[in-house]
This record gives sequence, C-alpha cells and structure tokens, in this order.
Amino acid sequence: MQRALLPLLLSIVLSPCAVAVADAPPVSLPDVFPSVPEVRAVAGVARLELAVVIDPVTGEPTFAYGGGTGAGPTIRVDPGDTIYLTVRNEARPANGRSNEINIHFHGLTVSPSAPGDDVLGTLARYGGVLHYRVRVPRNHEPGLYWYHPHVHGESFADVTDGMSGAIVVEGMQQHLPALARMRERIIVLRDVPSGSGAVDADMPTARASGAGSLAIPAARARGGKPCRAESGLMPTLNGQRRAQIGIHPGERQFFRVVNASGGRYFDLFVDGAVLTLVARDGIPLDAYPGDAPARRVRHLLLPPAARAEFVVQAPAHRTLLRSACVDTGRAGDADPAVILADLVDPATMFAPAAAMTTPRTVRLPASPALHVGAVLPRNWYSRPLPAPAAYRTIRFTEDERGFYINGKAFAMADTGGPPAIVARSGTVERWTIVNDTDEVHDFHIHQVHFVAESIDGVALRNRMWADTVNVPARRHLRGGRTAPGRVVLAIDFRDPVVRGTFVYHCHILDHGDQGMMALIRVQ
Repeated sequence: MQRALLPLLLSIVLSPCAVAVADAPPVSLPDVFPSVPEVRAVAGVARLELAVVIDPVTGEPTFAYGGGTGAGPTIRVDPGDTIYLTVRNEARPANGRSNEINIHFHGLTVSPSAPGDDVLGTLARYGGVLHYRVRVPRNHEPGLYWYHPHVHGESFADVTDGMSGAIVVEGMQQHLPALARMRERIIVLRDVPSGSGAVDADMPTARASGAGSLAIPAARARGGKPCRAESGLMPTLNGQRRAQIGIHPGERQFFRVVNASGGRYFDLFVDGAVLTLVARDGIPLDAYPGDAPARRVRHLLLPPAARAEFVVQAPAHRTLLRSACVDTGRAGDADPAVILADLVDPATMFAPAAAMTTPRTVRLPASPALHVGAVLPRNWYSRPLPAPAAYRTIRFTEDERGFYINGKAFAMADTGGPPAIVARSGTVERWTIVNDTDEVHDFHIHQVHFVAESIDGVALRNRMWADTVNVPARRHLRGGRTAPGRVVLAIDFRDPVVRGTFVYHCHILDHGDQGMMALIRVQ
C-alpha cells in the first residue's frame, strides 16, 4: 500500500483522555541533546553573517559561522522583527560546481523581491557578498521555518552538504499556552554523504516493528520491491548519527522538526508513545478556521522541506525516535527505516539510582489543556477561504532527459520571459497537481501556504495549512492502464505582502534542479 501520503499526517486521531504529564522535570543534571548555535533578535533585529567556504575534509562548499564550519545557526525572531543576513562567497568553483550562492527563507510569508527572499535575481559568485533584509510581518504565524541555498542546478548538492538552518518565529504559546512549560527541542534532519564527518559512525538500521514498538510494518514499493538500503547517504539529527535526547519518564517535550534533506522522506514515530501534533510547516493547526489545536497521531510523514511540531511524552522506559521505511514508488529513491535518536533519562546516566528525582506529575486533559487561555494572532490564515478565483492543473512528468511541469523543463533563462502563471493578489486559487510518473513528488510553492483538499479523489476531513505536500505516484491498473496521482490544493494569495515573481517546484531538489520548477507572478 502506498504509504507516502499526506493522510498519514491526518490519521489515527485519538479522543481526549486524562493522562499523567510532567512539565517541570529536574534541571540540575546535564542535558543530553545535540544542540546547535542560535542567533536571537535584539531590539527587533536578528543579525548574522555566513561565509561559504570549501570544507577541507569533503572538498565541497559549507557554511562557516562563529569560527566553525557546517550547518547554519538557528535564527529566532518575533513577528515584526527583521533578519539582516550577510553571505560572503569564499568558495571557488570546484568539482564541476559553480559554487554560486543565494538563500531562500523557506515558508516565511515575506516579499519575494530583493533584498528579501529573492531566489531569481539574487546570486553571489566567488568573491561576492549578499545582503539580505527580510522583514517578518507583525501578524506572521509563529512556528518553525528554515533557510537554505536555492541556486538552480545546485540546490540538491548544497542542501545535501548540510548548508541550511532553522528559523523560529516565536509565539507558539499564544496558540498553546502549555508549551511554555515544556523543554523545546529544535531538530534538523539531514541526509548527508557517508563519511562527511557526522558524529557516531555506528548507524544501525531499524525496523518499524518489534518489541515495544508501534508495530508499523515496513512499506514495500509497488511492484513488490522491498525498501532497499540507501546508497551513499546517511540521515543525521543535528549533525549526529543516532543522537541522544534527554527526557525524563513522564516528561512532555516540544519537538520542532524540519526535514532539511535534499530528497529523503521521513516517517517519524516514537516507540511506545503517541505524538500530539500542534503545527505543520510553521502554521499551528488551529490557525485553520474551526480546526482543533492538537491532533494525536502515531506517526508523521515529512516530505523533504516539511516541518512538524509535536509534543512527545516519554514512556517509563528508554525508547527510540525512528523513521519507518517510506515507499516512494517504482522509480523512487530508497528511504529505508532508520533509528534517528535514543530518548534517554539523564538521571540514569549522570546520577546514582538512590539520588534520582521523580518528575512532578499532574493530570490534564490531553488535547484541550494545550489550548486553555490561548490568544490567537489575527491574519489571513484564520479567515475562511473564499471561492476560488481560478482553477489550474499542474502536471508533473519525467523522462530520461529530465523533469517537467506541464511539459516544460525550467531554465534560469526563463526568468527573463513571461511566467507560467499570473495570479491576482487578494485571491485564492484551486490547483490540481497531477503526477504522471512512477515516483512520488513533493510539491512546494514559495511565499504562500495552501490547504490540501483531496488526495487521489479522497476528500480530507481534517485540513491544515502547509507549504509542502506529497503527490502520490501513478497507479498501475489492469490492461496496462495507469491512473496519475492527484492532489487538489486551495492556494492562498490573499496576503498583500506577497507580490512579485517567485517559483513553485518539486522539493525533491534533484528533480527541481533538472527542470521540475516554474515561475509564478502575483500582481
């Protein structure tokens, strides 16, 4: 059965019930978590500088920040703040790559024009310097976003080399006050080249079933081919292979996860735990009119570039954060099952048994407790969707020469010509994304969010805002016939900040690099 579908994110909903929780764990013991540097806004400004240099170990480009190299820092801002980012390109062309650089601020509802989130006209060659000024609107939704290079033809290589970082727009507790009492974990998942210097060289494989697990069977590709071992790449969590996350038994923690891989799908679950999803792609669930603030699920499918923010309550025993094997279709890439992290009680690692402290426990309703006293931001996401102003069909195809949208492969020379789509600011459009290939594709549009209304003709009951969606591979029927995969989206162009020319594309980035991208202008 095809498992790489958005409904996985929307299914297995449990009714609210009383549960024991611990939101005030002991803090005297050392934390166990692979953290990353952070840049926080001061007086309304988050200011940082990144250099692009050649990694002496891999010979490929990487970020240099704060005296070290590797991934970029997490940027934390409030709504209304401005990000001032300077990027210096100190990487000479090498290994067949131009090593040009620009930055995309993925998911932020900001201007697509320079000096903002412009990926079409902003570019630095070797020796060049870029100066970004990205203003986050005062009514912007809080949540998790991220930044990464977006040079056409090299974006997959850049992201796979780890050139990315998280962006947090503060204020999620306005939607869910209980989150303010929980320890937060910013988790950046990457799929990096083997031997790239990631910590902990022992990377075991993992099955999505077995003692103490949720017994989710491993998927099999259509045509009977099992999920095979991935070749040449390895998943990491904040730069580590099989990381450790400190969490006390009964403690609830707020996990904020970004899939910063160039093309890998993650199907996340925690052995012995039910996850409480509160936001997708930066937008809290209850931003959608009439939706509940939290949804309890057993696992979460994250296409490349997607984000999920959820609460994990630790069971009484050591457990694992895993990704199940994901079926990406007959012609798709291998996304085998893997252990991403051990969830461990720090007391068992740093204190003798006699000195262990039991976390304070209280009894709260599982879902409603997160929402009590919430004050929601007022913006376009909380307003009902009007009738569509236009209907469009976007068709994904591919052959041995490349990848196409509506029969055309994108090239940077296209930026001087007319866009594929001209949309009107202040409207909502209904797009049908058709996948006539034997592998899944990951639809993403810059600057705006959308709501998935149906997948393969099945209406989605529980809807949410997103900026990425998996488009299923075509189905093979009797008699040699095929049925393309289909996703119907309501795409929101109502925010007046979003005016200008930007792109939509497959966020399996090697597909986009090879042509599966197109221009849209909102005017």
